[in-house]
Amino acid sequence: MNWKKTGLLSISIALGSVTGLSTLGIEPVLAATATETVKVYNQFQQYVQKPTFLANARNYLINHIDEVDKWTATQMTLQLENTQKAHLSVYSEKVFPEKVQKEINNAFSKGKNLTYTSLLNTIKDSNVRNVLIEGRDKGYKLETSEGMYYPVMHYEGFKTFKPYVTKDIAAYIDIMATESNQPSVSDAAIVIPWAELTNRALAIEDFVTKYPASNRSTALQKELLIATSRLLYGSSNTPAYDYDEQVIKPEVKKAYEDALKDRKVDTRILSILEKLLQLLNSTNNKFTPVIEKFLVETVNS
Repeated sequence: MNWKKTGLLSISIALGSVTGLSTLGIEPVLAATATETVKVYNQFQQYVQKPTFLANARNYLINHIDEVDKWTATQMTLQLENTQKAHLSVYSEKVFPEKVQKEINNAFSKGKNLTYTSLLNTIKDSNVRNVLIEGRDKGYKLETSEGMYYPVMHYEGFKTFKPYVTKDIAAYIDIMATESNQPSVSDAAIVIPWAELTNRALAIEDFVTKYPASNRSTALQKELLIATSRLLYGSSNTPAYDYDEQVIKPEVKKAYEDALKDRKVDTRILSILEKLLQLLNSTNNKFTPVIEKFLVETVNS
């Protein structure tokens, strides 16, 4: 029995529609496995549906995901992500008070490290420690920007679930973890090499092309629009074209050229870059009305 069939069986059991396992020709061991899947799934629901039990839900999934089939493991992983994202703004309010910010800043100034281990080794205030421990246990991590400290999703932590989920969600976790581990933009400036920025956009494009029916395809389609626009225009503090000369920056053009050299298949982004480079070669690399028209039509298409 493949994982899809096992997953459907699990749901049927949960809904009470399977009453005679023996009549279906299911071996006792497999029936017991399916029953265990439902037991684990139902217990997880008791935690994940209540934000106050988010830490319990995460810990339970870490310790029991290997006891369920692939379909159920995937659903549970996505449910955990949904709950973490929904609860993020609530938890953020606990990090924003001045006292918490000051304690984190003092600790960060000493160790230049925002890991919970480093911060908790320095911070002694019990209330602030409890806030940090809560964030750690709920699966968030801390980032800093413009002098503020704030929690974000910690997708690297989701990699522990990769062996148990479907291929598309494993790929999704990798994409999100790459951005979570090293954000593309900070303080409105691109803080990764343009080659890496290009590769990330191509990775997202590959996902939405390869897994159009994935549960996370719509989310990454939105990310693809952002990534494509950023790749072509840059950001507020790191534009792709020099402000004064209106010429494309050498490192940006090189990233485009290298992406085309390395291409193994034709994609929409690579086709855009190829056409853009042709136009730039005809304008001596200057941002002209022709280039602007092409980019506007491309981003909005």
